[in-house]
Amino acid sequence: MTSTLPQEFLNRMKELLPGEADFKAFIQSYDDTPVRGLRLNLKKLLANECSGDKNFITYDRLVSEWKLRPVNDASFAMYEGKKYYREFYMDEEALNQRGIRPGKHPYHEAGLYYIQGPEAMQAVTHLDIRPFDRVMDLCASPGGKSTQAADMLSMDEGGFIISNEYVSLRAKTLSSNIERMGIGNAAVLNEDTGKLAQFFPEYFTRIIVDAPCSGEGMFRKDETAVKEWSPENVRLCAERQKEIVSNACRMLSPGGKLCYSTCTFEKEEDEDIRDFITESFPDMHLIYEKKFWPHIDKGEGHYVTVFQREGNDPFEEKNISFGSVIKCPDKGIGMQKTSEKKMKDQIYLIPDILPDLAGLKIFRAGILKATDLKKRIEPEHALTHAIDIHDKKETAEFEFSVCNYSSEDPHVEQYLKGLQIPAPEGMDKKGWCIVSCDGVSLGLGKIVNGQIKNHYPKGLRFL
Repeated sequence: MTSTLPQEFLNRMKELLPGEADFKAFIQSYDDTPVRGLRLNLKKLLANECSGDKNFITYDRLVSEWKLRPVNDASFAMYEGKKYYREFYMDEEALNQRGIRPGKHPYHEAGLYYIQGPEAMQAVTHLDIRPFDRVMDLCASPGGKSTQAADMLSMDEGGFIISNEYVSLRAKTLSSNIERMGIGNAAVLNEDTGKLAQFFPEYFTRIIVDAPCSGEGMFRKDETAVKEWSPENVRLCAERQKEIVSNACRMLSPGGKLCYSTCTFEKEEDEDIRDFITESFPDMHLIYEKKFWPHIDKGEGHYVTVFQREGNDPFEEKNISFGSVIKCPDKGIGMQKTSEKKMKDQIYLIPDILPDLAGLKIFRAGILKATDLKKRIEPEHALTHAIDIHDKKETAEFEFSVCNYSSEDPHVEQYLKGLQIPAPEGMDKKGWCIVSCDGVSLGLGKIVNGQIKNHYPKGLRFL
């Protein structure tokens, strides 16, 4: 691949790296297969553990069977004296030997994990997100960092995330991933960062800026990034990054933390932006910095910094009270903590903790619960991923039956392809059901004469 890399890029890297040996190792890394990461959705796994059903997939079973190893500096949650890690390296050779394709596995469709570069996970990990934080992700698509942050938040304790994406097509991808991971305490916006800064002055206690960049860290897996690279594009990216981080700093509360990251090596987009932040905003102090190199670290290239703003944290007392220990895992979206809002024929569950977003371009807020077809109300796919399917109170409104299958059952793949499947033995009650795999929801079906009519969204079906 080195023959396709721009010569000007190679010249810049030669100047940036400390010596000839480092430069050679860096170039050689482009012929290596990158290590990929997998980040677990602890909320769904802990809901399974709390159910007590031994047939359901659990944290220990998944980590053991898939031979997952925690990444360096992995975040974790403490629950009942046990440490649960979120971020792992994938052993793809071991998974291939077992015929497991993580991107095409039922657990992926159920939102049990998110495939993400191990280097990209480090930004949110070092932001020290607490269960009650107000989080903004300013450049959020496709959603890796947003969904990682959301897993650290608790709706019970008032935590929520607003994920923004300026490009509407990318906002659709972001929204889809937030839906798949079952995140209810979130809103997806499609706004300019300047407008957001005016709307939310000094409001968020944690802000993520994974800035649009020249993408040099992605060259190994994205040929488009190689073709689009140029010194002019680097300069354009740097100017845009200054605008975005300036607006981000204006939204950060006193005592709050901001993470700035890129997937490039350019000093102009990395260290120069770091200096721009501290010079333009003297009350912003750098507390963490690391550049990830593909010939040194497992994964792709990345740059991560974390800043803290001077001042009193509005949640300082909560920090003392709660810390990182999970008292009780959030169980679903919690119908009693939301308000219904109808937009045209669609009914949403909006968490009461979300701020008023009137006047902003809202792509989605909360969870799409149902569609009003005038003669009847039909539940929506998003609802099945957000509620706790083990809690009869949450499934009661539509009287969902839960039809659970093993991940080894061929009927699971048939369902994900959009086919009709037989209901489990003894499941003869007519009406709406949730099709689940090892205790985690896949989507909707309707039981008729012992068969499940498929309501899995056409755009998500396996080909």
